[in-house]
Amino acid sequence: MRRLREEEMNIPWGFGSFDRVAFGLINGVWTHPALDKVMPMVTDPHRVPWLAYGVAPLALGWWLYKGRKHALRVLVVAAIAVGVSDMLAYRVIKPWAGRPRPEYAGIGAIVRAPVGGKLGFPSNHAMNAAAAASVMAVAYPSAGFVFWILAGLVAYSRVYVGAHYPFDVLAGMAFGAILGIPWAMLMLGGGAGGGSGGGKKKKKR
Repeated sequence: MRRLREEEMNIPWGFGSFDRVAFGLINGVWTHPALDKVMPMVTDPHRVPWLAYGVAPLALGWWLYKGRKHALRVLVVAAIAVGVSDMLAYRVIKPWAGRPRPEYAGIGAIVRAPVGGKLGFPSNHAMNAAAAASVMAVAYPSAGFVFWILAGLVAYSRVYVGAHYPFDVLAGMAFGAILGIPWAMLMLGGGAGGGSGGGKKKKKR
């Protein structure tokens, strides 16, 4: 496959060198054999059978069972946010930015997981994770930090496995939040205080 030139990167002047240095540290220096096995699972859990066909369906089923209508509503709002986020990143922003992934920039990237397409700005994974985290954080404010930590872990994993530069995932998370938070606030009205029934008022005696 033809390697794209570094000059083709459509990024702010003077920032590219810092971004590549940070990528080199995360992708090639701050590594560990255990992380080499864990990070690909974090970045693409659907490729892990026991996660995709075991843990995920059970967790989703339990959440829907406990949360009932509220959980179903949150799931639909999150799914729409992620769908729009994914389409916007892949169909609009990536072609406009035209920034190649590290493996096509001739910088010696270590690729630890499959990547899709040549363009990397912004990261679809990071943008989608942030959009989902935004909805979940609005719906369940008390657990919001957990959702953002998970989204951040997904974003970090994309750099670790060699799929993106740090700026790709940071921008992706920012775009996802900008898209997801207003959408969640509009559709969920600020959440339900962390669970179904959280907004019920006590009857006056």
